[in-house]
Parts: sequence; structure tokens; C-alpha cells
Amino acid sequence: MGVEMVYPPPLNVVGFIEVAFKISRLFKAYQKVKEAWDDHKPDLIILIDYPDMNLRLAKAANKAKIPVLYYISPQVWAWRSRRIKSISRYVDRLAVILPFEVEFYKSYGVEVEFVGHPLLDRMEIGTRQGETPSPGHPQGQALIGLFPGSRPAEIKAILPTLLETAAGLTRQYGQRVRFILPVAGTLESRPIQDKIRPYQDRGVLLELASEDSRKTLGQCHLAIMASGTVTLEAAILGIPMLIIYKVSPVNYWIARHLIDVPNIGLVNLVAGKKIIPEYVQGEAVPETIMEGVKRYLEDPGYYQNVRNELLKVGEKLGQPGASLRVAQLAREMMH
Repeated sequence: MGVEMVYPPPLNVVGFIEVAFKISRLFKAYQKVKEAWDDHKPDLIILIDYPDMNLRLAKAANKAKIPVLYYISPQVWAWRSRRIKSISRYVDRLAVILPFEVEFYKSYGVEVEFVGHPLLDRMEIGTRQGETPSPGHPQGQALIGLFPGSRPAEIKAILPTLLETAAGLTRQYGQRVRFILPVAGTLESRPIQDKIRPYQDRGVLLELASEDSRKTLGQCHLAIMASGTVTLEAAILGIPMLIIYKVSPVNYWIARHLIDVPNIGLVNLVAGKKIIPEYVQGEAVPETIMEGVKRYLEDPGYYQNVRNELLKVGEKLGQPGASLRVAQLAREMMH
């Protein structure tokens, strides 16, 4: 039992241009995995996310007549739809974690099952429902979470905007607002501390948190966050939020021509409608974000309505036990 690592992480990369700098490393990893197949003669290949690598591995496995189970599917419903041909041809079974993906893949003849979202194994839906007053409560102090992302590129693009937003809200609301910023384990805290210190000196009530981001999120009345999985974490907990999407100009230009979805945030895609405000690229400036926060702070009815909609999103994500269901699928395929 156990896992043998054949190539060391990390291999993840964000952005279109940035991929070019890791091509040689990705190719080496691909070769190492292929060599491991020759040595171990696997009965099943389980691929998880990471389509740039895994769809090539799926093709190789298919050629070698090794069954393929793909867990956490590529987001071909958003962009690069040509990948669906590779999935239907080389993947034997697909286990998806977003409910709307099922009908999409079925329409292309892919054998697909919704297993629920793995976040639910670590979080309890609606744990904060009814526990705290609306942040607009006249006797309350709103704790606002700042979630700029977990990668250096995201920090560079988004953190300055979040800090200026916090400063603007402090000028407007004083000590009625305070802020908390969790530092992901993938980042060094010292450079981030250096960036926030000038704001602390100006009277912004802002602290860093090194604990698990979910624990930090659970303390918040609302959050301003980078687009990504963290928006689903907030939905599960029923924490109203604002979503920021900001990348380099070149990456944004490419994305505009490739991505074809009505909303950027996963939480809005699962909801099937825009329940959370999104601030994309040029819209992601402190003045407009502050207006979104102001509505949460000053309209308790709106705040509670968004909270209720988020809890419905959490329910759509299924039930805990996604990993166990995938393990059962793997066992079926091997027998």
C-alpha cells in the first residue's frame, strides 16, 4: 500500500504564457510516468484534473489498452471544447464534481457520473447559518476576509486592489470594519506582511492568518476573493462574497477569445445565475468593489437573501464521500 512518487511536484501553472516556461519539465514528468507504466503494468489509470498532462496520458493509456478513470474533469464546457473529442475517445469513465457537467458530457456520449464535490468531505454545509448578525447590524463589527489567491501571480495581480479597497472602506466606516487575510501554505508570509504594514500604520484593522483558510473564512461576515474553488467553500459555509478576476493583460486578451461562459465565478455557474457580483479585469478597482461591499453592509435583506442562495448552491454540490465514490468506481473497473 502507499504511493510511489515518480516525479516531484509542483507542476501546476496559472496563465497561458506561463505554460511555455514549464514545457520541458512537463515533458520530463510525462516520460517518467510512461516509464513507470512499463515497470508496474497497471490494471487501471486514475487521472485527476490537470488536463494538459492527463489527456496525453489518457491517449497513451488507451493505446496500451489500460482502462482510464478521469476524476475532476477538464473544464471543456468553458473553453478548449476540442478536448471533448479526446475525452470521449480515450477516457473510459469520467467522475465529475460539478452537477451541471453531467448533461454536458452525456451529450457527447461520455460515460459520466456526478460524485459530489470533495470539499464537502472537509466542510459542513451552512455551519454559520443563523450564528451571527448581519454585518449591517448597527451594533456589529463586520469582519471582511481578503482572499487574493494562493499563487504568486495572483498575489501580484489582486492583493494591491484588495488592500486599497480595505483602506477605502476604513475611511468610510472606521472601526465598523476589520479585515483578515489568510496566507496560503504555498506562499511566504514575510513579503505579504511587508505589503500590508503601511496599511496597518494608516489605521486599517488588518491581520494575517496562517491557519487553514476554511477556518478563517468561517469567521468572516463576508469576503472579497479571487475567482476559484474558494468561492465554493464560501458558498458551502453561507458566506456572502464578491469575486475578483484579474490577470496580466496578455492572459486576459487570450482568455476573452477562448472562454465561453456567462459568469467567471464557479459559485454563479453552479447556481445557474449570477447571485454574486463579479469584478473582472478593468472593473476590479477599489471604487467599484467598495460599492459592492457597501450594499452588503447597509442592506441586511440583500445580505440574507444572498446567504440563502449560497446555501442552495452548497446543497447542489451533493453529499460528502466523493473520494469513496471514486474509489468504488475504480474497484468496479478493475473487476
